[in-house]
Amino acid sequence: MHSYTKEEARAIAMQCAKIYNKKLAGNKFIFIYRDKLDNGIKFFEVYFGKENYQHLTGLELIDEEGNIREHVAELFFDKCVNNRLGKNEIQFKKDGTVNLKLAALPVLMKIHEVTKIAGGYNGIRPYLVADKLVGNVNFCLGLIQDSNNGYYVPASSLLEDIKKLTNAPSQVLAIFSKENSESRYKKICHVAKGLNLNNLKISQEIMELISLEYYIPKS
Repeated sequence: MHSYTKEEARAIAMQCAKIYNKKLAGNKFIFIYRDKLDNGIKFFEVYFGKENYQHLTGLELIDEEGNIREHVAELFFDKCVNNRLGKNEIQFKKDGTVNLKLAALPVLMKIHEVTKIAGGYNGIRPYLVADKLVGNVNFCLGLIQDSNNGYYVPASSLLEDIKKLTNAPSQVLAIFSKENSESRYKKICHVAKGLNLNNLKISQEIMELISLEYYIPKS
């Protein structure tokens, strides 16, 4: 595993923040999957906020004396987006996951397009805090649930096989997105290969959340 310098970490954080800001920030996504445990078709919703980005980098903002600056996640994101993140105002978290996070960060900017598997976190990693995981055999994104609204939010990124981190890796059937102001999920980001959503027995609860008006099955 490559050990990143501060300058490399800074460059990756700023580059990926711009993609996150364009493709993910402020948007909600619904992940529809087939639960491996009972074969039922289930879902969960994910919100990507500006304040969630810093968790994915493994970087901390520090002041001139080297003290960690608390509650500055949105400031960190704004600095990254506007190319104002200084090398001397960051440090790596002490949990040893920074290199894995930075290596995974670029590909995770397409998490809504390339996710194949979802599952509950099995607790195998001492420093990984997550309720659910999404990803594939090469990388995964850890999610925690917001108790106030029920949405899941990004908490950690890992360049690791998701199947090692969940006891019930379940196939993701489809991913839809919507802007925060929209009532239903209409934009289709991903559909499992060979699947026709029109033939899928989806619950009324899910159907009330999504719209298939723009869906054209692949032949």
